[in-house]
Amino acid sequence: MRVLYRCSRCGYITEASSWIWKCPKCGGPLDLVIDGLRLTLNERRDLWRFSSVIPARPLASLGEGFTPLIKADFLGSNTYLKLEYLNPTGSFKDRGSAVAVSKALEFGVRTVIEDSSGNAGISIAAYPAAAGIKARIYVPKDAPEGKKSLIKSLGAELIEAPSRAEASKMAVESVGPNEAYIGHAWNPWFIQGTKILAYELLDQLGHIPSAIVFPASAGTLLLGLWVGFNELISLNIVNKIPRLYAIQAQGFASLYERMHGGNSGEPTKLADALRVSNPPRLEQMVSAIRDSKGDVLVVTDDELLQSWKSLLRRGIIVEPSSAIALSGYIKLLNTSYLSKDEDVVIILTGSGLKYIDIMSKI
Repeated sequence: MRVLYRCSRCGYITEASSWIWKCPKCGGPLDLVIDGLRLTLNERRDLWRFSSVIPARPLASLGEGFTPLIKADFLGSNTYLKLEYLNPTGSFKDRGSAVAVSKALEFGVRTVIEDSSGNAGISIAAYPAAAGIKARIYVPKDAPEGKKSLIKSLGAELIEAPSRAEASKMAVESVGPNEAYIGHAWNPWFIQGTKILAYELLDQLGHIPSAIVFPASAGTLLLGLWVGFNELISLNIVNKIPRLYAIQAQGFASLYERMHGGNSGEPTKLADALRVSNPPRLEQMVSAIRDSKGDVLVVTDDELLQSWKSLLRRGIIVEPSSAIALSGYIKLLNTSYLSKDEDVVIILTGSGLKYIDIMSKI
């Protein structure tokens, strides 16, 4: 397959023959244009079962992907939970990390750099470790201690910054020779990993669901689903995109504000993995929601807490930022956006095992 970078903002286009994480002309986010896309399934039971549509070789893999899809009868006869928190490092971000780190290795990178409040940092620390290269992760000082400990335990260099924005600035400015800034919120290779969720859901269900409900912050999950289902349409395998419902945390709801106006209220203290204020792909996120005929909702910490407790009491050990998807699903039912008769998939994105200290307090 032939792969090109294309800027979503100014239209700049060039061969994807070296590591670029944003447009060199205008600084906008880059997408990948893949010529000659063909789908052929192989015998693997992980992300790379779909390697024919991934423009990278599996040079860094920990068995990510192909997470369980289970029926959630306590919610409805046609409701499913996609257990992304059972990925190797406990987050859906392992999909993007596997592809992005693999591509960085192809380009000869020896150190990868990331800024993250937690899950992406853990994931980007793990995959270089598996591949035998270095990682340097910048985190805000108020990131959960458990997540910071995991990053260090994986052998990555951990550098604390005063804030999430400062962590990003420091990471970008630190890049040296043979180093690559991953920047998962910007990285087009990262989305090539998260897009496989669309292929995987079709493979597991045998059809596409009517709707998908999931947490949203920087948009890597939303845009992965959007890209994946659009590729399936281009391959004449499906004829529509499921309605995509993005659920955001109060105080960090840029997508909701862009689509529906202001949202006031106390910023979340529980959903730390969703604290992104200015996602670089916001306009693409809006297009994805509108294109799918879905919507975006905001959930408070009180609503989130009830859903988190409900999931834990059913043996589903997720982090608060994952439980927000269940809160959103309940709101969608109550406002008639969804019907219990529809096939609906709720994506649970991150593991609660990183939050044992918080669980003991609730």
